[in-house]
Amino acid sequence: MQTAPDAPVLLDLATQPRFVHPLPMPPVIDAAATPYLVLQMRQSEQWLGLVDEAGKPLLTTVWGFGTPDGPVTTPGPTILARSDQPMQVLWENALPVAGHLLPIDDSIHMAMPTETTLEDGYVPTVVHLHGGHNLSESDGLPEAWFTQDFAETGRQFATELYDYPNDQPAATLWYHDHVLGLTRIHAGSGLVGMVLLQDATEAALVQAGVLPEAETALPLILQDRAFTADGQLYLPAFPDDPMPGGEGTVADELPPDYAGPLPSVLPEFFGDVPLVNGMAWPMQAVGPGQYLLHLLNASDSRFYVLRFDDPSVKAMLVGTDGGLLPKAVTVMDGDGVQQAGEQIVLAPADRVDLVVDFSHAAGHAVTLENVGPAFAPFVGLNPDGSLASGEGEEIETATGTSMGALMRFDVASCGPAPAASVEDGTVLDPHFADLSQALPDRIRQLGLFETEDDFGRPMPQLGLAEAGTDIGGNPVPFGPLGWDAPVTEVIHRGATEMWRIANFTDDAHPVHLHLVEFQLLARNAIDFADGGDGGDDVQPDGIPDGGAWSLGEALPIAPEDTGRQDTIWVGAHQSVDIVAHFDRAGEFVWHCHILSHEDNEMMRPYVVTDDPWQA
Repeated sequence: MQTAPDAPVLLDLATQPRFVHPLPMPPVIDAAATPYLVLQMRQSEQWLGLVDEAGKPLLTTVWGFGTPDGPVTTPGPTILARSDQPMQVLWENALPVAGHLLPIDDSIHMAMPTETTLEDGYVPTVVHLHGGHNLSESDGLPEAWFTQDFAETGRQFATELYDYPNDQPAATLWYHDHVLGLTRIHAGSGLVGMVLLQDATEAALVQAGVLPEAETALPLILQDRAFTADGQLYLPAFPDDPMPGGEGTVADELPPDYAGPLPSVLPEFFGDVPLVNGMAWPMQAVGPGQYLLHLLNASDSRFYVLRFDDPSVKAMLVGTDGGLLPKAVTVMDGDGVQQAGEQIVLAPADRVDLVVDFSHAAGHAVTLENVGPAFAPFVGLNPDGSLASGEGEEIETATGTSMGALMRFDVASCGPAPAASVEDGTVLDPHFADLSQALPDRIRQLGLFETEDDFGRPMPQLGLAEAGTDIGGNPVPFGPLGWDAPVTEVIHRGATEMWRIANFTDDAHPVHLHLVEFQLLARNAIDFADGGDGGDDVQPDGIPDGGAWSLGEALPIAPEDTGRQDTIWVGAHQSVDIVAHFDRAGEFVWHCHILSHEDNEMMRPYVVTDDPWQA
């Protein structure tokens, strides 16, 4: 156990400027012109829009990505790639051998080099192309890590040079560090970036004037962070450390009389400063026309519920995680009246593509608002679109807090503006591959659980929501499983499967599957044997007694949860049915994309095999 340092002083948010600094755009790399890329992870100082008491810029030490002869930034460069045009990326770990920027709890299950050790300042990293139809050896598996200059590698490491086939439709993808037990630390230090995969279908829509031109598209990477008074990244980890965004300390988040390791992992992290493309509370000048926004939630634990404060702004959903929808869907009608449900839920790792029409907001300052939870976990939504809460609890929304207004669009009163003709029902992808009618080869029932570690701290886990077997044919009971438990999801290559994922915890979890894009078939409440919410039927480890649960009321599906997905949130005491086609053999993973959960055992391997006797 480390000696706790003096509690830091956090940045005074009242002194920080808002909506005055322009929205930065990460550098762009065209992979069509340069299909072989070298991207390095390096340390730098970057201005994130923070100032000291005198109004002078505060530089923040961050980790980011950059080419060997270019600047390093967080977020890293936006990679423009083409569908069916492969690219190769050499991800190089060029971080200083000086240890991590944020405190590390080495008591959790994490990458632990034995020759180039953490104590000596070495840092294991591995990059995952999130949403990519990846080869297993190039997927960025959590134990495929490598330390600086590839001095040491993990057990899943297969190659230094990653091959990406890009054999999928146009989509907004992203890349981020994915190392076992350290993803929240590394992504929180800045190791994230966006990939815009383009194809002929999307290009034809632009050419026809249906979608705005790509040159006017705005990639928007949303993150919440916390900072010390001198502008450095902050992660609470010691008992006296203050929690961002309100009262209380880390000690309030730990079990009473806690005597476990320090620094300590916490169940979730919620920052109090919104960054958009690495800038706190930025502004963007736009014309009175239509713009395409590529929105990504790259936060640790925060769910955003997004809307515009000016209801004259119209927003049409044209794409989700896996690319274009079959048809455009209006999610904010722009009629000047803010109505219930005119919002987008953006869970951690979610992406949406929105065509936003500012035509009726000419001369206005329009704020992108977050009406999700302020500094607490997301539970789900009520039927009217408001935030759900636990039994006897109230959820404080971010409205009125530092996380309630994310950025501002200053709309010109006249002048040139991007034009497009997308409307509700506009056909976008006539070749959309609809899996909803597919007859699955197998139906699996999987579970989301919350257990406790040896020190009494919450530890979320994945597992089985029905008795099953592992890869060796051994019986596995209903309940949670750790990362190292034998594989229980063994799938024959070419199979289409339906996964029913039941959430036995009190909070929502965004579940991400590597390799595949899936479609959501249904949301349901969970019914328990006693007719309640599981109270008397749920043991302390979150397992319903005897598997005593069943599907309950069908719940509505929001537009942003349709189309091709690779991440889907499952509300508290709810289940989702998803269907996917598994067409590439190898080892992959599925996990919660709350990074603090993923790092602390809420991740499992799965295997796609050509062996008919194994699947």
